[in-house]
Amino acid sequence: MKELRNELNVSDATGKPKRLLLVCGSDQMQTEASEDSSLNDLMCAIVDPSANQPEHANPASAVLFVKTEKSGKQDLAYCQLIRDTRLLYANQPNRRFAWGVTICGTLVRVVLFENDRMVSSKDMDVTTSAGIAAYIKFIVSLCFCEEHQLGYDPSMTWCSENEYWIIKCPGHTPDNDDEQPATYYARDLVFVADHLFGRHTRGFYASDNLELVDQPDTFIKDAWPHAERGSEDTSRDELAILQDIVQQLKNHGIDTTDYVRPVRGGTVKLDGDHDDDTDIVLDPVVGDIEAASPRMGTIAEDDETDAGTLPMELAAGRGKDDEACAIDDSSRVEVIPYRVHRRLALQPIGKPLYALSSPYELIIVLADAMTAHSNILNLCGYLHRDISTNNILAIEVDGRVRGVLIDFDCAIKVGSQRRVRAERTGTPPFMSINNLRNSSVERSELDDWESLLYVVCWLGVYGVSEEEQSSYQADIEKKCRTNKYYKPPLYAWECGTFEEVADSKERCLTGLERFTSSVLNHFKTEPGYDMLKELAHELCQWLLFNMELDRAYRGVVKVENFRHRRPGTRVNTNTTIVEDPFVKRLEKDARDKINDDLAEVMDLYKRAAVSALYGFCQ
Repeated sequence: MKELRNELNVSDATGKPKRLLLVCGSDQMQTEASEDSSLNDLMCAIVDPSANQPEHANPASAVLFVKTEKSGKQDLAYCQLIRDTRLLYANQPNRRFAWGVTICGTLVRVVLFENDRMVSSKDMDVTTSAGIAAYIKFIVSLCFCEEHQLGYDPSMTWCSENEYWIIKCPGHTPDNDDEQPATYYARDLVFVADHLFGRHTRGFYASDNLELVDQPDTFIKDAWPHAERGSEDTSRDELAILQDIVQQLKNHGIDTTDYVRPVRGGTVKLDGDHDDDTDIVLDPVVGDIEAASPRMGTIAEDDETDAGTLPMELAAGRGKDDEACAIDDSSRVEVIPYRVHRRLALQPIGKPLYALSSPYELIIVLADAMTAHSNILNLCGYLHRDISTNNILAIEVDGRVRGVLIDFDCAIKVGSQRRVRAERTGTPPFMSINNLRNSSVERSELDDWESLLYVVCWLGVYGVSEEEQSSYQADIEKKCRTNKYYKPPLYAWECGTFEEVADSKERCLTGLERFTSSVLNHFKTEPGYDMLKELAHELCQWLLFNMELDRAYRGVVKVENFRHRRPGTRVNTNTTIVEDPFVKRLEKDARDKINDDLAEVMDLYKRAAVSALYGFCQ
């Protein structure tokens, strides 16, 4: 054992492993995502008995699934591994990356999950000496290695005695780039990283004073955004963007009470010196897997999205079919996107949208967020590009609800035309159609307005409050159990490939009548939802079917316009012009009119919501 530890460079002074391999039947270690016991005959987990994690968190450091059948069941094992790894990310806030193993008959595969892909070794046949040696080496490595090599974040630890998180936040502040990291304390995780791929954004309500841990005044955001390797360009650095926005707003005399403000932040360091990035995650570990098997397979994410190119029903813990779970085992070489681990301390803290109690409050919050969106674009030159239910918070000012726009990871500086190159960003249910298709049409604020329309529709159908959403989800699950062919109204907005989601939205938006029958008629009927429903109709009409604009500017599908020859010309044939309404709406006059109309709609409905909620007009 000593020789093996020396070879693995995981020596331990006590001579004992730091964690254990626990083996149990599939029915003994069920989780929310592993209810189908047919997927695995035996389940194992690498567990550290001394690790500090909340009681409700999954204790596993790595997950292993064993199938007694031969390799034909490999896809089923992958599918189960994907689902339970997603739970690891959701339940362990200090999870940076994850390991997994599948064993089908005598064939073993090691799988590494990182932000953009899952990487699998080729088969290790444990009936051969080379295969069993490589497998034993890997398992022993997991049992003896340091926690950060397992995927844990050493700068975020759980105090089990007093039940709070201890979080180190980098020391860069608006006034000083050289401060030491500050320590924050947080009880609960507010935003969960519940996707398999993407930025894995998490959020905590925290305080830098332990005695005030239950009276937090700061929001800690932890995420893995894309970055340029070795570049000092700060155009995609959220900390620099927020500092610039706040300063420019102040220069224009804007009160920044309703705007997110950075307190400190920067790149998380490992061992105090090294930036935590994908190079640290992948370089040493991929080399170890390649030593066991040179050819690697991947499932990759190609853009700054939260679900990746893996079918989203798998990223969300749902399997459309077994074939969809297969990992590409080809030997092609792919460029791995570079990401850095960044953490920000932000103020003010707000409540998520599901903490609101009525559609009236929601309308007010959304109107404030879009006012901030317009000011940040027009006065500061930044386009947000990621409007979603997670990126708008509610705060209380003088006893009244207000809205705050957050999460500028995807924001980008725009020119005088206020348009940016085509680039897929955002969260699939709320992404615009062009964004989902990754089309060549340049992105603008109209894409963000389209995302807002989807936010209104989503909450109109699912419900605003957490209680309403839970009730709706329970009802959906009941219907699915009684009818296996049942699909919820907006099911296709979150399940499927990007193209499939885009196709679904396009079908819903072929006209106002179709939009009403496929979406609006499924809105809740409780008090306040009639106003939310009317708002969704107005947003759709003025954004996509603005009757004050020519026909070519309306709709979501390309239109054929026939141009007849002019009298007296020598042209003998008519011309058919195919025009894209998304492109037409980018023309400055049309775009400005649509923006003005939408802002007027939001202001009108905000006034109505304030009147309904507080009994007076703003």
